[in-house]
Amino acid sequence: MDAQAYPRTTSYLRRLPAGLLSHPQCESKASLYREAVRNLPRPLALDELDPLLAEYVRDPLPMSAWVPEVVNTALYLAIADQVFKDDDAFLAWVSEFSQRVFEAPMYRLLMAVASPQRLASGGERRWANFHTGVDYEIQVLEDGTHSRFGFPSYLYDSLALRATLKAIEAAYRASGARAARAELLNIGATHAEFRVLWYPDGKR
Repeated sequence: MDAQAYPRTTSYLRRLPAGLLSHPQCESKASLYREAVRNLPRPLALDELDPLLAEYVRDPLPMSAWVPEVVNTALYLAIADQVFKDDDAFLAWVSEFSQRVFEAPMYRLLMAVASPQRLASGGERRWANFHTGVDYEIQVLEDGTHSRFGFPSYLYDSLALRATLKAIEAAYRASGARAARAELLNIGATHAEFRVLWYPDGKR
């Protein structure tokens, strides 16, 4: 991949011990990257991508299949590089399509009977349904959560984590906390901490 055309993706892969083959014990459900590709404003130019990434888009795995987390993350960063260029525009898109996903019939009934507290109390279990190899600890507070991710070296970068937080934010908003805000507090090579404020404006 052209480092100038794909600066985020290239920087991410260079930090990993074996590029796209790094940390095979860490996986995510194929539905995560497939929903992203399905909701793009325009198709990806596959001939510009690393051949392995292009193959996942050209011949997508079943939604319930497991995909290397590094591949999933690299695909999101490639989308940021190729389609959006600007981080804020990319994150706004993640937020918008995540909201649409939670408004779909499959999730709408579930969210109708959910609450932020209930969602948070089952958050670690739900994360494990979609990810392996990444520890997720949630402390439920009065008006939000304080959480920690633990992962192998450089599995995520800042932009990928902020995109993940946009999806988490969308889930809380769908559960009734309409103005919920997720904030990345710190990030290291093997961990990240963040908080979610359910009612940042004080209105329930």
